[in-house]
Amino acid sequence: MTAPAQDLSVPIDKLLTFAEAILHRLDVPAEDARLTARVLLEADLRGIESHGMAHLVDFYMRRLQGGHINPRPQIRATSETASAATVDGDRGLGFVVGHHAMERAIEKARETGVGIVAVGNSTHYGAGAYYAMMALEHGMIGLSMTTGGRLMAPPGSRGRVVGLNVLSVAAPTPREFPYVLDMATSVVAAGKLEIAARRGQPIPEGWAVDADGRPLTDPTKLHPNGALLPLGGTPATGAFKGFGLALMVDILCGALSGFGTSAEINSVRTAAHCFGALRIDAFQPMDVYLERMEGMIAALKQAPTQEGAGEVRVPGELEHALAQERRAAGAVPLHPAIVEGYRAAAEERGIVFDLVETP
Repeated sequence: MTAPAQDLSVPIDKLLTFAEAILHRLDVPAEDARLTARVLLEADLRGIESHGMAHLVDFYMRRLQGGHINPRPQIRATSETASAATVDGDRGLGFVVGHHAMERAIEKARETGVGIVAVGNSTHYGAGAYYAMMALEHGMIGLSMTTGGRLMAPPGSRGRVVGLNVLSVAAPTPREFPYVLDMATSVVAAGKLEIAARRGQPIPEGWAVDADGRPLTDPTKLHPNGALLPLGGTPATGAFKGFGLALMVDILCGALSGFGTSAEINSVRTAAHCFGALRIDAFQPMDVYLERMEGMIAALKQAPTQEGAGEVRVPGELEHALAQERRAAGAVPLHPAIVEGYRAAAEERGIVFDLVETP
């Protein structure tokens, strides 16, 4: 058996420059290209490689080339109050649309205590944690949700009926790391299957089913008719919880924006989002809130653990530590196949390729 290819260490500064150049050649304005590159990189820094730079060429570049993403969207509010708004993303890059909408939610929360912005007619926005975490520096709790491509089977079904919908929450803590929940409402994100396929690895039973509803362990067989299972797996193990959460995201994103839910719109090319910001001092003085957060974390850290398990980790803690480590190293790991895709894209677009040394 051939040994799996080892990841390559790619310098952060060169990766950002390359990503910006690729996007700019596709008519994305310089500021939007920088933002998109930064959001993708942030996912890799935090170890969320399923939503990072691996998708730059095969996903975002190809969709820009195909006209499925508008490089210069006219993002506009279609309805607005002091604390809420609905935004039309004009099929722009989800990173750009999402950043705009979350900034609007934060501004509303600054004035009223709470800001909610629903977005329709957008596209894939990468890792949702980025937008939720935008609220942290403003003394706010951030919320971010998005619909995904219709690829989930409801409990007891064997068809693709519901989107791979995602929700994220970020909250300040008195520790060096914030609380950050970033989760698919399926057992795993679809990107996990892409990673397994790229590495030639099987997936565990309970992640996905084939067209007949039988367990699927070969990630390359997911398409065209397989489906991921809701968080919880089967009805006996709590699948209705993941299914219910997926529909909640559909309601807050697709129905609230008026754009449509994933059950209605069978497209991986468009998406609806919902963003929220809660100004903490509109509810409690910040010091009281932080005291409660410290009490919660301290209690978790003191909890007895299983043998060899180590201390309890708060959601977002490990990702924060990894991001610090990778920033200090000045590089992120990328699979050789991804880097080769970059090389081909650079040649296609007439861009200098210097991400890794050529043997």
